[in-house]
Amino acid sequence: MRKINIILQEILRLFVLFLFFFVWIRYFIRDFAKSTILSIVCVLLFEVVCHVLKKKNKLRKSLKLTEKTKAENMFLSLALSSQPTNFFYELAKTRHQFVEKTKKYVCIDYPIEKVKTLLFFNGNYAGLETKDLIEIYKTSKRENPTKIVVCCKEIADKQIYLLLGSFAEKIVILDQYETYKKLYKLYDVYPKITIQNKQEKKLVFKDLVAYSFNKKRTKGYLLSAFVLIFSSLFVRQTLYYCVASSMLFVMAFLSQFNVRFNKKQDNDVI
Repeated sequence: MRKINIILQEILRLFVLFLFFFVWIRYFIRDFAKSTILSIVCVLLFEVVCHVLKKKNKLRKSLKLTEKTKAENMFLSLALSSQPTNFFYELAKTRHQFVEKTKKYVCIDYPIEKVKTLLFFNGNYAGLETKDLIEIYKTSKRENPTKIVVCCKEIADKQIYLLLGSFAEKIVILDQYETYKKLYKLYDVYPKITIQNKQEKKLVFKDLVAYSFNKKRTKGYLLSAFVLIFSSLFVRQTLYYCVASSMLFVMAFLSQFNVRFNKKQDNDVI
C-alpha cells in the first residue's frame, strides 16, 4: 500500500507541475490545445534536466547503498559463523606482527609502544547491550589491554554511551557500517558472504495491475459504477457518466473473473 501511495504522489507531482506551466503558458497563448502541448513539453524538459543534474549524485548514492548492503550481509554472515574471530585474526595479521587469538577475541600487541589492543565481535542481531559490554570488559581484564575494540551490529542500549566514560581503558565501538569502512575497506580484507538479508521486492507494473484487478476490488468498482449511473439521472450531460460507469463495470468484471490476477496471496495461510 505504501508503494502505491508513492506512485500516486508521483502522478500528483507531475500533474501539479503541469498546472504550474499551463497557467503561465495559457496566460500568453490563448489557444487551449497549444497551451496543453507546450505545458507537457515543458514538464518533460524539466524532468530531463533534473535527471541529468542528479545523475552523478544518484550514482554516488547507489554505490553507498551497495556498500551498506554488503556491510549488512557481511555482519550477518559473521554472526552466523561458528568462529568469527578467525576472520579478524587473518585481517589483523595482514598489517600487524604480534597477533594472537582466542575463542572470544583477537589480541594485537605493540611491545615497543607498550600498547595492547583487544578486538571483540558481538554477533547479537538485536545490537550491543549494556550487559554485553560489561561481559566483554570482564573478559578483557585478564589481558590488561590499553584499548578495546568492539564490532557489533549497532548500539541497542543508549546507556552504553554513559558507561564508556567509566572505564580507564579506551573503548571503541564500531557498528556494522563503521566496521566495513574502518576495518574491511581499510585493510582490504572482506569476510565471505555466506548468507544475505532478504531484499524488499520492488513494485513493478505487473504487481500494480494485479493489485488493481484483484477480486477484492470488485465491490468498490461496482459501487462506484452504480453511483455514477444514479447521478446521470439528474444531469443533462450523461455521456461522461455512461463512459465512466462502463469502464468501472469492465474493471469489476476483470477483477472478479480474471484468474490471472486472483492467485493465492502470500498472506493467505491456507
